[in-house]
Amino acid sequence: MEIDSVQLGSINSFAVRTVRFTECIAEAHRLGHGPGPHARPWSLDFQRRAAPVYAEAFPAAYRRGIADASKLVANYMANYMEGATVPEPTATEWSIITEFLHTTSKALSEASDVASLNPEAGRASISGTLPAVLRYELFAELLNVQGVTLLQSAAMAVVSFCQANLPATPNAIELEWIISLANRVPVEELAERYNLSARNMYRRLESMWKHLGVGSQVQGVALAVQHGWIALPPTSGQESADQENERG
Repeated sequence: MEIDSVQLGSINSFAVRTVRFTECIAEAHRLGHGPGPHARPWSLDFQRRAAPVYAEAFPAAYRRGIADASKLVANYMANYMEGATVPEPTATEWSIITEFLHTTSKALSEASDVASLNPEAGRASISGTLPAVLRYELFAELLNVQGVTLLQSAAMAVVSFCQANLPATPNAIELEWIISLANRVPVEELAERYNLSARNMYRRLESMWKHLGVGSQVQGVALAVQHGWIALPPTSGQESADQENERG
């Protein structure tokens, strides 16, 4: 089976976010939260216990968007496995992330407030304003260290495979920057979030665009959408946001 670059870009994006997810849980473990009893974060039992943590931070429409997008990307991954596109050394890790996304989707979709929504509401929500930050310490109290390590290793293997078969891709932090910029977050506000000066933030963004082979924020966001790294925001106007946010 020939690899579709858009689908592989979406897989890479979810794997990158999974690495970030595990890093935050590992940090919560280091700060004294947990560890919990679960060693298989890709199991449906864990995901059902984790669903209330998502519900605490995310509105139903956003959870519907996560569920639908996770299912779609899991299906992409399953199709690649069936086509024997994934090399044997990565197959086990690929299966873990596929299952992690499948069970994430299933557990989130079981909530009545999520199940009652149509897919359009979910797509609009995950492309809109970013919701509150997850309480990773609650995941840390559910998962043990081995489970977090296994999930992180699997996600990193998937990222390595994807990036070996794709042009330049953003890392986890850069992906967060692109998502924020696509949602018209001012660069100055983005700098504050990451404890950077505005000048330093502009410099880092310029370096990122150069690494991705584009010349501006508009082109960068368009590239991210084109390759499936992010969803298209529900409203237009990114060009005007670019003009407001970029200097010179």
